[in-house]
Amino acid sequence: MNIQIPQYAFIGLGAIGFETSQHIHKHLVSTGGKPLLVHNRTLARAEALKAKVPDIQVAETIKTVAEQADIIFTCLLNDAVVKDVIDNLLAHGLKKDSIIVEQSTIAPDVSQELASKVERYGAHFVACPFMGPPAKARVQGLIILAGGRSQVLEEKVLPILVPATGPKVIRTGEQPRQALQLKLTGNFFVTSFVEMLGEGMTLAQASGIGQDKVKDLMDGLFPGTLLPMYADRMNRNTYENEIHFPLTSAKKDATHILNMGKEYNTKLPITELFLSHLESVHKEHGDWDMSSIVCQLRKEAGLKNDGSKP
Repeated sequence: MNIQIPQYAFIGLGAIGFETSQHIHKHLVSTGGKPLLVHNRTLARAEALKAKVPDIQVAETIKTVAEQADIIFTCLLNDAVVKDVIDNLLAHGLKKDSIIVEQSTIAPDVSQELASKVERYGAHFVACPFMGPPAKARVQGLIILAGGRSQVLEEKVLPILVPATGPKVIRTGEQPRQALQLKLTGNFFVTSFVEMLGEGMTLAQASGIGQDKVKDLMDGLFPGTLLPMYADRMNRNTYENEIHFPLTSAKKDATHILNMGKEYNTKLPITELFLSHLESVHKEHGDWDMSSIVCQLRKEAGLKNDGSKP
């Protein structure tokens, strides 16, 4: 019996995609699959990945991906880029019954609209956004949030993502939008932690206790969580030169979170504060790391950007 081995592809080699694509490729090859086909808008990024993983395959155009791939992972910057990439895949003749696995953080309604468009074309669309930073992606420690048709996910997608990208899957339902709703809920907690830490670090610094003591406290109270990590960035003032998650991306996520809150009549005052502080820092300093919102809190407390007194 002749069994066709599917061709997997990955589009979008940002901080997360660069890491997860390597693990997916290694898993495919180790289980008798074809080498992963990768594409990135900036070709140099794909070439850098190939230099690191020589047997990975680079597609210079989306047309090549559409023509060759059976299952396509997309991990992209924002809603507009996701729409553009999927429209291009469809325009270039996406294979019938192929599967798009969308992993970007986009608006839930956009995810559902794209699913309808892809399915009308005769292909499948599922949403599998991740929870976790690039450091977790590097060690295959991401949490996978999976929304879409169970048969597609269970037979073709999740056996690759687990264990290649992470050990845990949370199934959210048959609609792709549900995975994005959980992703935004998760990001609500992350952005709220950053706002809370900024306030606490500023309180300690302004009162004379010292933000370094707060960092030590977070290490002891919440070891191994996001809290010590962001406390360390604020304490060391790394937000200008170490961009882990830029303000523009944080603004996109916070806006989606607030829109979701409006849709379901849920007040989110922490997110409103976070977005206000973010916009002030972005306007004054540019696209720094998300931890830089502490600068606005320090400014309001009469401190300098680094927390010192004028």
